[in-house]
Parts: sequence; structure tokens; C-alpha cells
Amino acid sequence: MKIDGSRCPGHSGGGQYVDPMRATPRFRRTPRHLAVVAVAALALAACGGSDDDDAADDTAVETDAPAETEAPPETEAPVETEAPPAETEPPAETEPPAETEPPAETEPPAETEPDPGAGIPVSLFEWGRDAPTEYAAGTITFSASNGGSFPHELVVIQGDSYESLPLADGGAVLEDELPAGALIARTDRIPSGSERELVVDLAPGNYVLVCNLGGGANSHAGLGQVLDITVS
Repeated sequence: MKIDGSRCPGHSGGGQYVDPMRATPRFRRTPRHLAVVAVAALALAACGGSDDDDAADDTAVETDAPAETEAPPETEAPVETEAPPAETEPPAETEPPAETEPPAETEPPAETEPDPGAGIPVSLFEWGRDAPTEYAAGTITFSASNGGSFPHELVVIQGDSYESLPLADGGAVLEDELPAGALIARTDRIPSGSERELVVDLAPGNYVLVCNLGGGANSHAGLGQVLDITVS
């Protein structure tokens, strides 16, 4: 049996180890020789145990460490989805503009009583006259205008009515037959499109405004140019 001197302490390398038990017969197995054999056996056992320990150590080193387990992949956080746009409330319905009431109709100005100091218009035309029928006693100014085609005049006669006056055939007033002072005043002839003023003082009573031009069938009074008035 060859012994590796490098692995057996106290044994010099290079020689062969001879089992003392197999020594040649020339050697006698004395107690001393037995002791040497025992020591050698112990040394071999020690060397063998060292080899086993080294093998065990090598095995332990060579044993692969358990593979590290890979950490599970991180789960990606769910992508936040944008919230849907909030529903916008529909615009509030606008109330229709309130209907405006039509402007109230203006009443025509009330007729005012003629001012005694102002001229009272009297319109003369074929065949009639247009003027107020009621007056206040006192001084009255008539402003007579001729809106017709023919000349006209304005005569103021005191009397209950036109029919109560003395009349000629055709309707003309017979001035010579009037009571004294009954013919109050008159204008001259008023051409077409012209005006004249007549100022009179009238006491309370009844009067007649008349155009006493023409005669017979052409009497302006007979044709309708008369107006009964009352002064109070």
C-alpha cells in the first residue's frame, strides 16, 4: 500500500509504507514492533478521517445555495381614468319679457268755456255758421272768418229764436220791423278767406247770429246761415 507522505504528518515523502504486519520473516514481531504498528494505524486512521472531513467540507462548499426566488413582478397600479365631465345643467329658461300694456288713450281736452276777453271763433260758409251756442254774460269778442266762396257777414240780434223774428219771403230778417235795440251789432261784409272781429256786451238772454245778405230765394239766412245762442 502506497502512503501519500504529504497527507500523513510525521512521514517523510518519497518512500513506500510497509505494513508491519507483512514484514518479512526476518523481522520478529516483538512488543516494540506491535507498538509501532499501532501508532501507524492510528496515524492512518487520522489521515483517513481528515480526508473524509475535507470531502465533507468540499461537499458542503460545493452544495449550491438555494436559488433566490425571484420576487413577483410588481403589479402596475391601475391607471386612473379621467372622470367623465360633470353633466352641465341646462341653462335656466328665461322668462319672456312681460307684455307692456298699450299706452292709455289720452282723453281729448275738455271743452273750456270761452274766455270773454278772447275772440270766440265763428266760421261762416255756404250755407251755415259754426260757433258755440252758450256764453257768459258780459263783453264777448267774436272772431268771424269767411271760409266760403261768397261774401258773408255776422249780425247779432236779440230774440227768442230765428223763427220769432220778423222774416221776409225767402227767410231774410226784416230789420226795420225789429223792436228797438234788438239789433245789437254787425260786421261789414267779409270777403272769402278774410276775418273780422265783433265786440259786443250781452246781457243774459237769447240771441240769434245771422248772415242777413241776399234776398228772396238768395237770402243767406233763408238758406241756413243762422244760429240761436244763449247768454247766461
